Amino acid sequence: MEILKDKDKFEAYKDMQFVLSEFLKDKSFNSVEIRLFDRILKNDISTYNENEIHSSGYVLHSLEASFWCFLNSDSFEETVLKAVNLGEDTDTTGAIAGGLAGIYFGLENIPQKWINNLARVKDIKDLTDRLAIKYK
Repeated sequence: MEILKDKDKFEAYKDMQFVLSEFLKDKSFNSVEIRLFDRILKNDISTYNENEIHSSGYVLHSLEASFWCFLNSDSFEETVLKAVNLGEDTDTTGAIAGGLAGIYFGLENIPQKWINNLARVKDIKDLTDRLAIKYK
């Protein structure tokens, strides 16, 4: 939600950590389960070395890898390529990281050559146009 507020991505990340930490304070979630998210919520995932990032398909790994790729990239294309180049479950990590990057960098920064190669690109464009009209 924080990257939708036109904030710098690092500021948005820090704010997300704060918002979620505040939300979790008075909840009775299993503390062992919550600690599994410490690399994202308490630490700065962007400072980890690439060899410490996993993209196995395990939902937490996918989330960590996506944040890491997004925070360590300066464009949509770099974010997605970084996600795919991590290997393992590349489609999941690429999709999540690409979603974050798309929100942050904007549609106009998705490489046109990638858009042109999508199957049923005209149908996708029509659908997105109708959704934009409905939800504006």
